[in-house]
Amino acid sequence: MSSVVTFFNFMFQKLRSLLDPNLNPLRHAPVLVRYFATVLLACFWCLSFGMYFGDIQTVAYNMMGHTAVISMAFVTWAVFKQFDRIYGPREGTQEWLRMPDRSSRCDEMTEEQRREKIKEFKN
Repeated sequence: MSSVVTFFNFMFQKLRSLLDPNLNPLRHAPVLVRYFATVLLACFWCLSFGMYFGDIQTVAYNMMGHTAVISMAFVTWAVFKQFDRIYGPREGTQEWLRMPDRSSRCDEMTEEQRREKIKEFKN
């Protein structure tokens, strides 16, 4: 029984290293190149499985579906990065200084203090 668990653990680790964009060989490519390569690979996999199973008529639908899913994964990633950039902790903020509700404890200025600093810098 332990050899079966070891085998499944090994397969899970290999699959994770293949599909995780931070671990696979595409990790060094720019985002647009990574997106294009992922869509291209998905389309070729759809084509190869369609040819293998002899169902060539639905390959185009399968390719479009994979492209839509991969596109939404990249769009979701881009939205998360944008929100993290806008609403995430500011530079110099220490995570352990935050309250459990993620509000600032002592290391960030309030909006009023920021406005005063901006007025100071403009003068």
